[in-house]
Amino acid sequence: MLSPILSTLDARVLGLLSASLLVLLYAYSEHRSGLRKIPGPWLARISILFRFRLVWKGDAPLQYRRVHQQYGPIVRVGPKHVSIADPAMIPLIYGLGKNFTKTPFYTTMSLNYQGRRMDSMFTERDSQAHKALKSPVAQLFSMTNMRNFEVYADECTGIFMDAMRDLEGQAVDFAEWLQWYAFDVIGSITFQRRFGFMEKREDVDGMIGKINDGLEYVKLLGQVESLVRGFEFASRWKWLRRRLVPDTMERFLQITEHEVRKYDDSERRTARTDFLSQLRAKKEQSGKISPRDMVNHLSNNLLAGSDTTAIALRAIIYFIIRDARIHSKVVEEIQEADRLGKLSKAITFEECLNLTYLQAVIKEAMRVHPSVGFPLERYVPTGGAELCGYHLPAGTNVSISAPVVHMDRNIYGSDADDFRPERWLEASPEQLKLMDRSFLAFGHGSRTCIGKNISIMEMGKFVPQIFRHFEIELAEEDSEWHVHAAWFWKQSDLRVRLRARSNM
Repeated sequence: MLSPILSTLDARVLGLLSASLLVLLYAYSEHRSGLRKIPGPWLARISILFRFRLVWKGDAPLQYRRVHQQYGPIVRVGPKHVSIADPAMIPLIYGLGKNFTKTPFYTTMSLNYQGRRMDSMFTERDSQAHKALKSPVAQLFSMTNMRNFEVYADECTGIFMDAMRDLEGQAVDFAEWLQWYAFDVIGSITFQRRFGFMEKREDVDGMIGKINDGLEYVKLLGQVESLVRGFEFASRWKWLRRRLVPDTMERFLQITEHEVRKYDDSERRTARTDFLSQLRAKKEQSGKISPRDMVNHLSNNLLAGSDTTAIALRAIIYFIIRDARIHSKVVEEIQEADRLGKLSKAITFEECLNLTYLQAVIKEAMRVHPSVGFPLERYVPTGGAELCGYHLPAGTNVSISAPVVHMDRNIYGSDADDFRPERWLEASPEQLKLMDRSFLAFGHGSRTCIGKNISIMEMGKFVPQIFRHFEIELAEEDSEWHVHAAWFWKQSDLRVRLRARSNM
């Protein structure tokens, strides 16, 4: 007789204790963080679960846009996590000398080399260590050095166009092909080696799939600083690390080591202008680049250089071919330049910069669909910071997301949700400066993507060349791509048909 009564009492006591615990968690979180006045969902105030909810389905850009539409320009998205949608805060958080440091989220994308974590220029959180990595190689990424890399992009573009002629009239998944193209280009630029994605028409050695698998871990693990630190500690033991997370990057390190050895054993080096040859020359001149740093820079070129460019290329082509007016203007500009003899057989980077409307299209595509779909997290420095009218205490995780600020109507106009390249051509000089300052496709400040110029060069040369030689349309009129964000905001199922232009 007493058993049901005791069970009921136990359930009530458990429920009361659970409710009390939630109240205590709420009160503790509010008191500890100093963020109680910042608007946001109730769950975000007491639990990290809301952060998981934002990224779980791979639609983080949409989720962050929604939460800002509901709560305003500054939103509490975790117990000590704040998301900001005000572009005026960009220089305050990411500007030079502001001392907002990267969070452990970036550590999840570090490589493990020779039993130790190897931070790249992207993942390194310490500003002095970052500077030491960047200084010896910065010139290699400069705009003036892009001329040395153009030949490698041209070679890959030729292979791509030959494949498209072979597949003329068939439904082709451009999402795959543009990834293969970008990967082969960055391989050629890095150490004069194409991986053969385009020739084999497949994901060679599953390298692209391995990057995707790794990013799925990053997507979730990176939401909780304590999980990142715990994983980092456990990763000190190789056997444990491999049981926790498969090493998806080992193949890239093996390829890098092989290419360095092959270069060092080669007798004919003088004609090479790839990244490896230039890096070796700098090493011989200064002695400042260690063997470990050599592997670091080369392998990270591969890991970061293919996805960002492939995503941007997909966006550019997708937005062009789905709008007949824009498509027509792009093709007309290219053909007019061609008729006037302003384009070489392989369009140079310098020539593509004179295709004004195309440059606006490229910029607009990266605005509407930036390659990185996650917020750029930073820690508030000692002394705290005043952001959006609130005081954020030191240690607060604060971030701005490109997919959010790129939709700001005060900056980009009342039609900011629309793809309209003309906005970059019609803006006044003052408005254009404001638009550029709010543009986060490549980051901002001292941590701006160092490979930015390589990506811009690839896109600028490839897009006019492909539209110069082919008519491109969606394979099915109403077909849509699919997008998924796990740090990178990747697209899939971009199915098109190509036909060679009769006058080429």
